[in-house]
Amino acid sequence: MKRLGIFFFFEKNGYVDDFILYYMADLVKNLTELVVVCNGKLSEQGRAAFSRYTQNIIVRENKGLDVWAYKTALDQYGWDRLAGFDEVVMTNSTLMGPVRPLSEMFEAMAENQDLDFWGLSVHHGAEGNPFKGKHIYDYLPVHIQSHFIVYRRRFLQSADLQQYWDKMPMIESYTDSVQRYEAVFTKIFADKGYKWDVYVRTDDLKDFTDYPMLVCPTRLLRDKKCPLFKRRSFMHPLEAYLNDTAGEPVRELYAYLRDHTDYPLELIWSNMIRTMHPYDFTRNLGLTRLIQPTLQDGALAARVRGTRRIALAMHLYFPDLLASSTAFAANFPPETDVFISTDTEEKKAAIQAAFAPLALHSVTVLVVENRGRDVAAFLCDLAPRLAGYDYACFMHDKKAVQTKPGSVGGSFGYVCNENVCKNADHVLNILCEFERDPRLGLLCPPFPTHGLYFMNLCSGGWGPNFDKTKALCRELGFDVPISGEKSPLAPFGSVFWFRVKALEQLFSKGQGGAGWRHEDFPPEPLPQDGTISHAIERVYPFAAQAAGYYPAQVMSTEFAVTRCDAMQAYAGGLVRPLARVFDCTTFGNAALSATGFAARRHFGLFRVYGPYANTRRRHARNWLRDHLPAGLYWGIWRLKRAVFGPHGAPYEE
Repeated sequence: MKRLGIFFFFEKNGYVDDFILYYMADLVKNLTELVVVCNGKLSEQGRAAFSRYTQNIIVRENKGLDVWAYKTALDQYGWDRLAGFDEVVMTNSTLMGPVRPLSEMFEAMAENQDLDFWGLSVHHGAEGNPFKGKHIYDYLPVHIQSHFIVYRRRFLQSADLQQYWDKMPMIESYTDSVQRYEAVFTKIFADKGYKWDVYVRTDDLKDFTDYPMLVCPTRLLRDKKCPLFKRRSFMHPLEAYLNDTAGEPVRELYAYLRDHTDYPLELIWSNMIRTMHPYDFTRNLGLTRLIQPTLQDGALAARVRGTRRIALAMHLYFPDLLASSTAFAANFPPETDVFISTDTEEKKAAIQAAFAPLALHSVTVLVVENRGRDVAAFLCDLAPRLAGYDYACFMHDKKAVQTKPGSVGGSFGYVCNENVCKNADHVLNILCEFERDPRLGLLCPPFPTHGLYFMNLCSGGWGPNFDKTKALCRELGFDVPISGEKSPLAPFGSVFWFRVKALEQLFSKGQGGAGWRHEDFPPEPLPQDGTISHAIERVYPFAAQAAGYYPAQVMSTEFAVTRCDAMQAYAGGLVRPLARVFDCTTFGNAALSATGFAARRHFGLFRVYGPYANTRRRHARNWLRDHLPAGLYWGIWRLKRAVFGPHGAPYEE
């Protein structure tokens, strides 16, 4: 069979991941010719990668999304030449696989020659049309999904198809693409009498879900011989999964791929870490580490202690917290080298005396400049000492003196220490987590949500720090996903575990940088939030990701129970009264209703209250912060908060 393949590719930097080449290596076995259409950039690496399979590579302006990429290839060949093929296959880089030979699918579909076009999978449509814009239908029709669709010869020769593509308007958005192509193509041509089918038949699942490829991919792979799965599975928002499931589809998919296929999982990991936000894939895959209080793998722990270099970096400032800091260090194995910074010779002597009885490999105490507090001490003075170590922990004697009542600040310290260093076995179990997973770069406690720290939930942990963190990522050369709508998996409170290699570029202050100096940090008195130190707190996970590792949260099993109960208390306390106002029949309905209400809540210039990252309110605030004298700026915001709220919060909303 003479078969042409059109492969659509888009990646902002033009880098071609290995999962694409794995897919293409099997795909070309079933093709006579292949053309690759790239929207936007194609790197030298990408061109060399695609050149293994074809010399027909089209690089075009990034306009028209996948629709105009396919149209470009169809136009290049022309209808007369296309009519010489038995089939034209249009597919793209949103699919991963195959987990079984694609030849099985092509051979099975070849048995039914009474088709004009066919595809891999179907979307079962919806009664209403969730996409706003240029509707052709007031509902979402059943349709072949555009990630894999095949035209047969007689269809290619039809005037209807040729006219459809020749008159295709420019596609301006994803919604436009769905409304004018993917969701309507099947119905348009079925209504004209053309025959179609899909390889993965899911009529038995249409009452289960309208989107089987995303909601139940494991069932398709296992029970229906589906050869491919969606890359989107790993980055689809958990909130969206929770509209239809309890959040299990991606974990089931990964387990099936691991246990029942030969698909190289490294292809998934390398793409996830390079291109996806960890907030999404760590939740979808359940990568939060729950640490038992008793040792789980003694043999592995012994191997780590015998073969890995372990360090503990500490910044100790408050003499009254020295006993608790010493108890923290006492939980580390005796092979640990400890590096401590403080600000006076008197404190140094007290620290040395307190640590002398501990069974540790070495303890080095440094007197450093008292500027930039714990963050500056870590980056300027302690981090340079960690070169050559494998795994390290950083902590400081946190005292949130500005937070009232004192119990709120004290519990912030509990959240940090309980999850990072509960006891000696907890420490060894964490070291084993790093040893078992070579991609793990950072383990951080969750941000506190009690008391006034509930504002962390309201801003996703960003507070007023998103712009500064994003700018710092650019300055340091970290080309990773960052979004004000997604929480950074960061060490709020600056107590965390890390693989030293994962933070090397941050330690050097960029690729080939000269490192950090205390002059990079503002002098005292420091604002309560919004400084370079707070941006650095949030940049740690992006540094790890830029180095090829991923960050994750860590919790003791005891704290995880507390956290689960707290989240249910928060949700119940808010949802029950909101249910009287909003449509709370599902999480999705409740979220949409609340978001719509929030967007109308404010008045005047700042009436848009919706997605935090892009509001005029937020941009105006940041402009004022950057252009007004600090005293005037903080005076304005104290007045704003006194009148409009939030009242008593530890940082700006």
